[in-house]
Amino acid sequence: MKKSLHYILVIIISGISCSGCFFFKKDLMTDPADDVEEAVIVSAGGENFLVMKEAIFQATSKSSKQGITTTTGYSEYRMSSYNLNTGELVKRIGLGEREEGYQYYMGSTKGKLWYVSMDEKTGIHARNPKTLEIVVTQDEIVKANTFLKDNFPKVKWYELRRYYGYDIATGVPLVSDNSGVIYEINPETYKAERVEGSISNLSYEENTESTSISVDDKTNATLTGDPRKYIKIGIKEFQDLDFLNGNFLLSSSPYNPGIIYPEYYGPVYTQIELKQNKIDSLKKLLENYGEKEDRNIKHKASYLEGQIRYENGELERLNKKIDRTENKRFNTVVSPDRGFFIIHNTSASDTAKIMISKVNFGKTRTDIKLEWTTVLDNIFADPQKVFEKGGFEYVFSKGSPDLSIKRVVFSGDKLVFISMLKAVCINMTDGKILWKIDV
Repeated sequence: MKKSLHYILVIIISGISCSGCFFFKKDLMTDPADDVEEAVIVSAGGENFLVMKEAIFQATSKSSKQGITTTTGYSEYRMSSYNLNTGELVKRIGLGEREEGYQYYMGSTKGKLWYVSMDEKTGIHARNPKTLEIVVTQDEIVKANTFLKDNFPKVKWYELRRYYGYDIATGVPLVSDNSGVIYEINPETYKAERVEGSISNLSYEENTESTSISVDDKTNATLTGDPRKYIKIGIKEFQDLDFLNGNFLLSSSPYNPGIIYPEYYGPVYTQIELKQNKIDSLKKLLENYGEKEDRNIKHKASYLEGQIRYENGELERLNKKIDRTENKRFNTVVSPDRGFFIIHNTSASDTAKIMISKVNFGKTRTDIKLEWTTVLDNIFADPQKVFEKGGFEYVFSKGSPDLSIKRVVFSGDKLVFISMLKAVCINMTDGKILWKIDV
């Protein structure tokens, strides 16, 4: 009897031990995140907040085959709001699993973050960026647009971006009804107005680095060379300033340059001004001819009228160029004093850290000035090489962190760089690190 009991205890203890290994559950609200799916900076009540949608991986099993270890599980999601000035966590809410509580971020308007939820009762809604409370409900939107009652598409989470989006040009959320008709939602009255075209989205999976950026509508800056890269603006090269594995830093969140970086359209505005001046001059000449009956003068007047029509057409074309939505998708990181940013490595070793440098091209772009360089401690250029270790122990003790994900957002003089599940806020003026947190 004692021998049988011993075997039973061994089996029970082994089962408990196995359960502890294979079904360790992370706390959705307090444990470190395994991924940052979205990051955005939004103002509310005179304060700025960094709002992130974070994923927690819950491991459920592990298998090994031919030397390859595979971990399976599922993700739960949470939304966190951080004070942009201090990095302090202000509010956090749990969203649940993807199929049930997934929240797709559409865009932001004044003091509101717009989402659509997989939960049909929640649906399309807006949240306060500080409290994360819902401040606009789907019921309120339907009340203002009765034709949308029970008329929203019911789709899988990965199809939401096809039916819900955001117009960067006008700064309003977009929705589709069940027949695919697109409407823009007034963020104040909630009234829906039918629009033509397709759904546009803010794409957070976009790369945050590039060897080329648009300085303005006519000029590109590139980083060329290998492994150290120097800057080239147009055809002019600046080889006295180079960066190891350098890339220009891009924002994860596309923005309207007409609002944040109007200089981008500088060449277009110059052409518009020249066209307008020319039209004004032609009109004055035409006025001088008056109502004279002279055939030669009539011929000249007719020629001037044709020139005015042509220049007006060109003026309309240039204005449409600025107004077109596709030209509003801009993601170059640029500071208030019009500096640009380069991400590069401290060395060529496996443990190379990341550095960020600010450069200023000047108004004439005939000289480049290095403003500052900041080293990001414990953020490595190639995390996989630094953290290579046994997959089983790491995954089951700390989830399944995606250390390769980078997110970059900025507002005013603050740049937030997210990598290796750490968020670093840098003063864009002097390069000082204002705060650093683990996500």
